[in-house]
Amino acid sequence: MDKERLDEIIEKHKAQPVGHGYIDIIVTRNNYKGFISDLVNNGYKIESISWWEWCPDESKCNYGVGGPKSNSYKGWFSELPIDVNDLNLPDDLIKDQIIFEIINAIETKTITYPDETLTFEHDKCLTPGFWLGVPDDWRNKYCD
Repeated sequence: MDKERLDEIIEKHKAQPVGHGYIDIIVTRNNYKGFISDLVNNGYKIESISWWEWCPDESKCNYGVGGPKSNSYKGWFSELPIDVNDLNLPDDLIKDQIIFEIINAIETKTITYPDETLTFEHDKCLTPGFWLGVPDDWRNKYCD
């Protein structure tokens, strides 16, 4: 694993790490498939998926509890107060199967609240974040 290559992938896909490391990296709906493919094909392990609400411009978020302003787009991400989805994929999967399983987990995501249900397919505000299995001491360039 190479930290510099990971930083290049993050830049290429306009992904946004949250905090100091690479535990939670938010990627827009337009870029998540390529991001997943580049990560897996370069040997990075995606351990979990977190969920964020995209709030364009200065608009108020409806579901999230706060989060970072986007480094690449006009708007911000607000973390959804739900558990992350741990992937726990079998070790014997080939890279294409891993990519398929992760994309499928995202595209079939359903979040149920007492008064409504959100799905990735229909609710364009739902945005994935990725927890990567990298050394704990790696720091991203946005944490200054």
